[in-house]
Amino acid sequence: MKINWFPGHMKKTLAEMEMNIKKVDGVIYVLDSRAPLSCINPQIDVIVQNKPVLYILSKADLSCEKSTKTFIRNMTKQGKTVLSLNLNTAAAKNELINSLTKMLKEKRQKFYKKEITHVFKIMIIGVPNTGKSTLINNLSFTKKATTGDKAGVTKSTQWVKVNDELALLDTPGTLWPSMKDEMVSLKLAFIGSIKDDILDTTELGFELIKFLIRNNLQEIQSRFPSVDFSGEPIEIYDAIGKARGYLLRGGDIDYERLGKAVLVDFRSGRMGRITLDKVDEHE
Repeated sequence: MKINWFPGHMKKTLAEMEMNIKKVDGVIYVLDSRAPLSCINPQIDVIVQNKPVLYILSKADLSCEKSTKTFIRNMTKQGKTVLSLNLNTAAAKNELINSLTKMLKEKRQKFYKKEITHVFKIMIIGVPNTGKSTLINNLSFTKKATTGDKAGVTKSTQWVKVNDELALLDTPGTLWPSMKDEMVSLKLAFIGSIKDDILDTTELGFELIKFLIRNNLQEIQSRFPSVDFSGEPIEIYDAIGKARGYLLRGGDIDYERLGKAVLVDFRSGRMGRITLDKVDEHE
């Protein structure tokens, strides 16, 4: 299943990032903890250059706890700062503020010694639907950024003032023009970082079940205990459809309904805490 989604506003956003990176003091890079490696955009890494970066693993309550800890350990070995957070909580806000304070410590001291008032500017980046707007709303006390459980909600950059010392640059979620790794694009589609409207969700749901049969069999067996998982993937997919009662007149499987339901089950965590990336192989 080949996926290629790169709307015009993403190209514009990458250009704006290149322009604005010189104006900011640091970067918050939001990654979905269910696919943290797949969420790292190689083009953004080039744009960020040597600015200090705070990596945030969002939706940590939906990912495999062991995998999340492994990813954080590996990133820490590389000298990177990573937090795993549920971005809707007060605890997340406190951790974010503390980490930003540490990241900006040297710059803060320089301005303090010179008795200069400075508003620190932080760019928020990441692929679509990782929780960037939720993070901004949590830090700024009020709902200043539009949120939604789908890709492509934020379509333009905007500055959001948090307080007299901190301003955030909210950027639209950005992918890259040509994703050569088909599995990366599939994982991003599974977590909702690629717009469902441009996808065949019937096929995508089947691709997700095939992936989970290979990599997370125990979790989906627990979700569908009445299904026999010894057959071919299409047979298992059909059995899930029958178990859920997704049938058309005449007894055929309603694949459109099944595909959407499978994606919702995964994205909501009903299949258990699953990390799609093999983070233990990334040292």
